[in-house]
Amino acid sequence: MEFLNGRQPAGKLIRFDRYRPSQLLICAASAAGAAAIFAADLVLPADIRLHGLYVFPLALVGRYCAQLRWSLAVLALMTALQVTAFRHQAVIAPSVISDVLVPFATSVLTLFLARAWRTSYLTAVNQAATDPLTELRNRRAFVAGIDAEIARQKRHGGSFTLAVLDLDGFKALNDSKGHRAGDEALKLVADTLRRYTRKSDSLGRIGGDEFGILMPNTAVDCTPVLQELCAAIARSTAAVDCAVTTSIGCKTFGLPPENAVDALEQADRVMYEAKLSGKNRAEHAGRDSRAA
Repeated sequence: MEFLNGRQPAGKLIRFDRYRPSQLLICAASAAGAAAIFAADLVLPADIRLHGLYVFPLALVGRYCAQLRWSLAVLALMTALQVTAFRHQAVIAPSVISDVLVPFATSVLTLFLARAWRTSYLTAVNQAATDPLTELRNRRAFVAGIDAEIARQKRHGGSFTLAVLDLDGFKALNDSKGHRAGDEALKLVADTLRRYTRKSDSLGRIGGDEFGILMPNTAVDCTPVLQELCAAIARSTAAVDCAVTTSIGCKTFGLPPENAVDALEQADRVMYEAKLSGKNRAEHAGRDSRAA
């Protein structure tokens, strides 16, 4: 049923199908297409059948509508239109059975394949944007999120905060206990980030042992929360014998930076200040008051 209902494993995939026409608009277009086919079917001779064309609007709604109910509604509409067309053409009963059941079976198969296509496409898109180890955004997707936030800030104003985290002692952990311990530490860090951030924040693994947090509409000093995050990462990794700490650099942008790369570079410089100040700490740079 996953192909039909379009569900994805919870908490693992990032949805990148948001920027699409509304489901209501797609359903309306599909219904209009079905109505046009129905009208043409009524005026054409009985020996000219257009029922095969119904698969196109059905495939459209199956592919682009996330909720199964819209697809089922269009399927019901098309079935009703086909039955009405047959009754209008006064087709004999045995022919009605074959001519209704076969198109209906074709429509169900079309819907199933369209939902399968949708699921496969979304899975591929999300896998291309997700770090397989931590299940956070990979660098490309995270950078795209920063660019989108910069574009939003340029249109509507406001501010956002970007934090860059780098693990202290990660190389020593890999050298002493192997890559399995290093991978476990990275997953624990990702889990801790999820617990200590808001749902509106974006998380990403932007390097081998480097992570990012994008916090929209955030202008306050995040240092206390990030200090708690440092402590939580140290506790969680030490509890499973793969202890690392983290240094965090945080930059608040009151004016838009040039681009995502520029924003990351500024936050990265603050992170290195945290490392030079003793590691296992967070440093915050205030609102940018210079022109973008």
